[in-house]
Amino acid sequence: MQNLRDKLLKAGLVSEDQAKKSETSAPAPRRSPPAQTPRQEAGAPRREDRPPPRRDDRPPRRDDRPPRRDDRPPHREGGGRPQHGRPAAAAAPERPIPKLPPMPGSKEYQRIESKKQLELDRALRELVMGAQVATDPGATAFYFMTRKGRLRRMELTEPQAKALEEGVLAVVERPEPAQIEHALVPAATAEQMFALSKKAVRFLNRKENPIGFMSDEDVKTQQAAEAAGTAPEIADEPEGDEAAAAAPPAEGGTPEGGSTEPQAQ
Repeated sequence: MQNLRDKLLKAGLVSEDQAKKSETSAPAPRRSPPAQTPRQEAGAPRREDRPPPRRDDRPPRRDDRPPRRDDRPPHREGGGRPQHGRPAAAAAPERPIPKLPPMPGSKEYQRIESKKQLELDRALRELVMGAQVATDPGATAFYFMTRKGRLRRMELTEPQAKALEEGVLAVVERPEPAQIEHALVPAATAEQMFALSKKAVRFLNRKENPIGFMSDEDVKTQQAAEAAGTAPEIADEPEGDEAAAAAPPAEGGTPEGGSTEPQAQ
């Protein structure tokens, strides 16, 4: 470079000042770009610009997680099979809450019990009215006990009193709107009434578990207690075989609640 300037000055082609200016304004030599490695392509980011690799202990992103049950596609409409080939589970119908029965002693409980009693009395009265046997007044007194524990007497002919003792006839209650009457019915009707209400049958001489028997001595004792006013009054007899069926009559005795005595002339 220095030799070329000297030659230009000697040849008179440039002046001293022009030579100095050319030295100061001469551009710096261009450097050739570094050679690219075979693995580095044009436009590819450098190694230091790439994102760091993901660590294995990092939790997966939300998109990588398996879908929840709520994210599954809905079933197809129209009654067809659901997706994934699984049968559709029918929704269980709601069961109504059962109504509790009324508490004993409440007004509703008393109303229901009163209605049941009216229906029972109606059924018993229909049975009696359909098979009642007219009493034949006679000289034989037949005694039986009411549900209130009081001794009652029927004055019958000897054949009717004997039919009672042999279990052909029975003494039963006939419920009326104002009071309870007593009547004679066949033994078969008495069995039907006994199935509805044990208290409705006051005397029935069955072969097993006879109903309403007492001895002659028991009749006399009851008569004396009632005359003296010491006989206890039964509020209401319990429904049960114990109250309806008594022990067999004692030897030489007569049916309990069914005692026959000839009426004095």
